[in-house]
Formats: sequence, structure tokens, C-alpha cells
Amino acid sequence: MKIGTDGVLLGAWTDCLNRDNILDVGTGTSVIALMMAQRNPSAKIYAIGIDDEAAQQASDNLSNSSWSKCIEVNNQSIQDYWRATTQQFDHIITNPPFFTGGTLSHNQDKTSVRHTTKLSHSDLLGAFRNLLSDNGTFSVVLPAIEGYKCIEMAKTYNLYPITLTEAYPDQAKPLEPSH
Repeated sequence: MKIGTDGVLLGAWTDCLNRDNILDVGTGTSVIALMMAQRNPSAKIYAIGIDDEAAQQASDNLSNSSWSKCIEVNNQSIQDYWRATTQQFDHIITNPPFFTGGTLSHNQDKTSVRHTTKLSHSDLLGAFRNLLSDNGTFSVVLPAIEGYKCIEMAKTYNLYPITLTEAYPDQAKPLEPSH
């Protein structure tokens, strides 16, 4: 997937200062991890993703950046990662798959990135609960309806929103439900 407005907004809005360890879930080409490193160069950032080609591109992007020493790329699912690590994070950031229903794309890569077929919101919230330090926080970007559903589900994991930001495609348009 190419760089999208939602990921760029997430990276720009996220408060990553005073966070020593940051996890970028579903890093793709590492754009959000790079944004976190640029804004907090003293943080150690772990970037994980399941797509082999994207992980290679993320590694290539990092090796050509000024922040390559503070970001580590791991090519694995968040489900495997959180079961295998004892690492705790001060902040987790993700632009996850967001559609829980609807028509799947004929393109398997696009389906994996956009639909929760390989990463459900429940798995994501379980990972947050297990990987966050005691005072850890997380940032996630979702379409409006999916976001509200995720907030309700998060309560069952004892996770609660601190800030909710709504982005409109045009100031005259209402929030559009996900299709």
C-alpha cells in the first residue's frame, strides 16, 4: 500500500515525546516509524509487519535514512510477536486493517491490508494489553464507525480513549461510515 492521508495524520498527531520504546504495528514501508524517530530521535522503535516485500522495502527505506540506528524491522505478525517477546512499550502506534465486513478485493494484498482477515481488532487490542507498559499508550486510526466499535471493544480489555480526533474529508461533509 502506498502512503495514505490517514497514516500521515496518525504519525503527525501522535504524541511520541518522552516515550523510550515505541512499537509500530503493520509498519508497511516504515513511514510511521520514521515519523516517530524524526520526532523523538532518542526512542528505540520496533517496526513489525507480515508482508515480506513491505518489510524489505521498510529495511531499505531505513538504511537510507538518518534514523536507521534507532529503528528495528521485524517481519512477523503482531500475534506471533507479542507471544514471543517480553518487551514492554511506552507507546504502540498502528494504521491497522479496518474493514470488518463488506466486499473483499480480488487483490489478496489489498484485502490483507484493508480487511481484518489476518488481524482482527480483538487480536490487536489483546496485543496492546500485553505489550504496553504500565503507563503505556497507543494510537490507532480507523474510519468513524469502525473506530466507535473498536472503542467499545477496547473497554473489555480495560483500555480507554484519552483523545479522539475526527477527520472530515471536507468541512461541509459529515463523517462517512466505512463501506
